[in-house]
Amino acid sequence: MKLILAEKPSLAKNIANALNINTKKDGYFENNEYIVSFAFGHLFSLKDISDYTEENVKWHDIKLPFFPAQFKFKLKDDVGVKKQYNILKDLINRNDVNEIINCGDADREGQIIIDLILISLNNKKTVKRLWLPEQTEETIQKQINICEDNTKYKNLYNEGLARTYIDWLFGINLTIYSSVKANTLLPCGRVLIPIVNHIYDRDIAIKNFKSEKYYILESKTKIDNKEIILSLKNVKYTEYEKSEAEQKAKELNKYKARVIDVKNKEIKKQPPKLFSLSKLQSKLSKDNKISFAKSMEIIQSLYEKGYITYPRTNTEYLAKNEKSKIENLIKVFSKYNLEMKNTKTIFDDSKIESHSAILLTTKIPTELKNEEELIYNTVLNRFISNFLIEDNIINQTEVKISVNDQIFDLKGQIIKQAGFLQYEPQKIENNLPNFYIGQEFNIKFLAIEKFTTPPKKITEESLSNFLKNPFGKENTQEELENDDNNTIDDAEEYKNILKGVEIGTEATRTRIIENAKKYQYIIQDKQNFSITEKGIYYIKILKKLEIDLFKEKTVETSILQKQVYSKEITLDECIEKIQLQINEIIKKDIQIEKAKSQITDSREIIGICPHCKRNVYESEKSYYCDGFKDKENTCNFTIWKENKFFTDKGKKLTKTMVKNLLKKGYIDVKGFKSKDKNKEYDARVKLKNTGKYINFILEFNNSNNQKKILD
Repeated sequence: MKLILAEKPSLAKNIANALNINTKKDGYFENNEYIVSFAFGHLFSLKDISDYTEENVKWHDIKLPFFPAQFKFKLKDDVGVKKQYNILKDLINRNDVNEIINCGDADREGQIIIDLILISLNNKKTVKRLWLPEQTEETIQKQINICEDNTKYKNLYNEGLARTYIDWLFGINLTIYSSVKANTLLPCGRVLIPIVNHIYDRDIAIKNFKSEKYYILESKTKIDNKEIILSLKNVKYTEYEKSEAEQKAKELNKYKARVIDVKNKEIKKQPPKLFSLSKLQSKLSKDNKISFAKSMEIIQSLYEKGYITYPRTNTEYLAKNEKSKIENLIKVFSKYNLEMKNTKTIFDDSKIESHSAILLTTKIPTELKNEEELIYNTVLNRFISNFLIEDNIINQTEVKISVNDQIFDLKGQIIKQAGFLQYEPQKIENNLPNFYIGQEFNIKFLAIEKFTTPPKKITEESLSNFLKNPFGKENTQEELENDDNNTIDDAEEYKNILKGVEIGTEATRTRIIENAKKYQYIIQDKQNFSITEKGIYYIKILKKLEIDLFKEKTVETSILQKQVYSKEITLDECIEKIQLQINEIIKKDIQIEKAKSQITDSREIIGICPHCKRNVYESEKSYYCDGFKDKENTCNFTIWKENKFFTDKGKKLTKTMVKNLLKKGYIDVKGFKSKDKNKEYDARVKLKNTGKYINFILEFNNSNNQKKILD
């Protein structure tokens, strides 16, 4: 009898279905050949300081740095966890079980989760590893027959331990140290700190930015009803050089513009690469305004349902040995006219760590909800784009124009053959008239007043790019998609990723960003991040205490983890290096002025509660009155984000809408959908305060016409 230990109940159920294990018992499935049971993700956590000291010691009294002689894990204090652990214990010790199969998720966290259970139960039985790149029945049935010995994944386990121990050492020691020094709670973490600092640096740069006036020379001319702009973009005149700019314009205007070269050529535009997790999340954030936290939840769900491959991947490439898999997918999606494209822009083993780019599976969904369908189709369209038979062909015109000794380059494009642009539209423009060599036209250069602009706010996309490539150029999704022939060189980026030159991982970054928000170090407004008052204080305290866990130092710890995996150093050597870093920080014992009180509440005030006049704040799921925590005069005023009044009419309630409702008592909404969804109408929504509940009322300028629409 073989016992398969899955990381989660959902995976266990998928395995049981694939292997026709129909008998369900308390905490496991069973037939004559297999038992399938499960954990609930992590059943164990590292022990706290109080577990090692065997007494509850106040933070002020803890002697830092605190380094356990040996790291120890404890079972989580949860009734369900303890019950399932005892079920696993009984199953592992069953006499008829002769082989155990580790089926944690196909990553280092999954490896640790199951290995820790087996180690805690002193298992002596043979252990195999079931590695699932996707959760379809076909893949489970195939992979169960080629399980490798679990010891082959020892390096992955050690790397996972290194990450776990490092995070504990930094988190515990630096949180206690900085909190005691500042006399206020300041959670610290090796990935948390550079995230907050990156947003802090950008906001300080924006705050300190002083716009400067400058001038450029520009001529606008209409030819064949098309506006032609000639601009000396690389020549800027300062605020005090306006007269020089005007003089230069005057000199240029003595001449006519002359077309000296016209070239027409066909360009075969290459599709954007397949998705890594962060690139998929960035596209969804930029194009569809779906937050990283929300998209992560849905992407994981699509994986667990078997519709996409393992999503927590850092590559946009496929392995060469996956070509047969792609051929199968091409057959399944044959209606899109696909073919195998055996190119290095798709298949490149040198740019894969453990998981390939996100793909669809052969399991076709029959019913997906709104954002599920959108995300599935985003992955589908990217797959189609890369394997579509029809190439994208662009007719490109390149024109050189001279004005005396100045040369201007103009470019126009027309789509000759759409290809992948049918599935991933991009902006293709041609504003050029039919120029010919020797053609002349009048120009009128002017000194155009411009102002330097401040840096842009950190967005989900730019933060993700920074964390993935902290020392590189942050190519935006738009730049990547408009890269005609995949010319943006990512070789160095992937070399660094495989070496560990990154901050956090694809699997953990979203959660840690959410933690930064929970600790009130940062706030998020749509796709933009901002530092809070508490976040500014936090970074200043870290710098005063010389806690250098910013970009460079955090990357060093990531490299150490990879060195453990590659056996360049041992796990013990890795931990010793981290302990030395922590000891260097704490032994300085820098004295700072303690906070006289807790940090000012940095939550954004959405408005004033119509019930009790206290502040209304935003949570993950609602807008709520701060009076909910007042035991004597509790106020339960709440406006839910997923509000049926609006969703039934095809609209999503936004923060701006709520602000206006609280401020004015009404909002004007355009594009409500009628009951049959075939008609749209505009209406005013009024906030009706009953004293206990909040109701919404529709008002129309022309009630008769609107009634017809509603009916």
